[in-house]
Amino acid sequence: MVSLGVRQRVPGRKRFGGVFSGDSATFVLIFGGGFLFTAFFRTASWHRVLFGQSPVDYPAVLGLVLLCCAVGWRSLLRRGFVWAEPAELTWMDFARVDRRRVVAARFAGALTGFVAVVAYLAALMLAVGGGGADLWRAGFALIVGSAVLVFATARRTALRVDTAGPLVLAVAGVAIAAARLGPSPVQYVGGAVLLCAVALAFGGGPVTRVGRAVLLDGWNARVLRSVAVTFLDPMMMLPESAPAGSWSLRHPSALRLAWAGVVGRSRYLGALLLVALAVSVGHVAVPTLPGAVLVGLGAYVALTPFGAGLGVLWRNPGRRRWLGSSDLELVLTHGVALVVVAVVWSALLGAGLLALGTSVSGLAWVMVPVAVLAVLRTVTRKPVDYSSAGFVDTPAGPLPANLARQLFRGPDLLAAGIVVLSLIG
Repeated sequence: MVSLGVRQRVPGRKRFGGVFSGDSATFVLIFGGGFLFTAFFRTASWHRVLFGQSPVDYPAVLGLVLLCCAVGWRSLLRRGFVWAEPAELTWMDFARVDRRRVVAARFAGALTGFVAVVAYLAALMLAVGGGGADLWRAGFALIVGSAVLVFATARRTALRVDTAGPLVLAVAGVAIAAARLGPSPVQYVGGAVLLCAVALAFGGGPVTRVGRAVLLDGWNARVLRSVAVTFLDPMMMLPESAPAGSWSLRHPSALRLAWAGVVGRSRYLGALLLVALAVSVGHVAVPTLPGAVLVGLGAYVALTPFGAGLGVLWRNPGRRRWLGSSDLELVLTHGVALVVVAVVWSALLGAGLLALGTSVSGLAWVMVPVAVLAVLRTVTRKPVDYSSAGFVDTPAGPLPANLARQLFRGPDLLAAGIVVLSLIG
């Protein structure tokens, strides 16, 4: 018999994510936290790693903090915490478990993780750079204002302004770095972000009250991510295309399909701008990072969603037969579409660097076409092969050689390009 005075917990769920269970999660928490905490006792070593012999550009550091807040805000606006297992969802309907509290607790955990990560990065860079109390107050104002903004918007259902919000916050971070604002004006920026949070808190409904269909959709997406990570097949997480509007495939061709795939994934255009601005400000805030590393990694991250159309075809041989095009033609046409997106990203990056009054070397720009080739190489990998034709020793244990070769197909070309261009530069 269920006691009405006690709120029942979901069976099988560990408290606090199992970090206090004494299992591997506890081990990771203790040693991972200890490693991160020791960085504050080795500020001289980290100063050489992050800033080298260059003077610390504190406006760029604060702008980078705000850009990290924008990236975290965008990730939480996807509301990946809104899910419930089907069996668990049914059990909640017949027990003293409020599924709204379960979703709210998951949201609180995600928000806490966001604040912890951004606060750690800000504290590390300010401690290593030797920032004064006024800089710490400015960073605190930016983080608090952004945290309240994320809480006010992610706790409710999606609105149209959600798409533009992180972009505006990212542009504000670039403005702080470009205008070289001091700590006092930056504190006012944090106050303005807090006022925006109050203004955006109205509208929509609480996300904890969504229906079963939305919860099950979130569960399906979570299962897909967990299976992709468990079986080391990240290509399962390539984004699907949304309806491409007026684009029609009544007369299918490789080029029309490539453009329809790019148009159907236009929701990632905001990520293009975010990554370009992050690379621009990161180039100023962390001068020890070579331009080839920043440009290469940024281009690869920004362009990968737009190469998903070719990846979907490669995982479905039947669709390739339906098109009637050769594999080479499909790769070339999707490569042309990807080059256009890369040109747009390069223009955004150039605009960000110009606004900050800086630039990267010509060799660093070579990483953009290398990143295009790396994305094409990534999405055209063969299906996962778990056969044991030899093993490769890794920190996580032996890994089948065929799986290792497929897992690093694409990033290997990007890493080779970064190493070669960094050595040449």
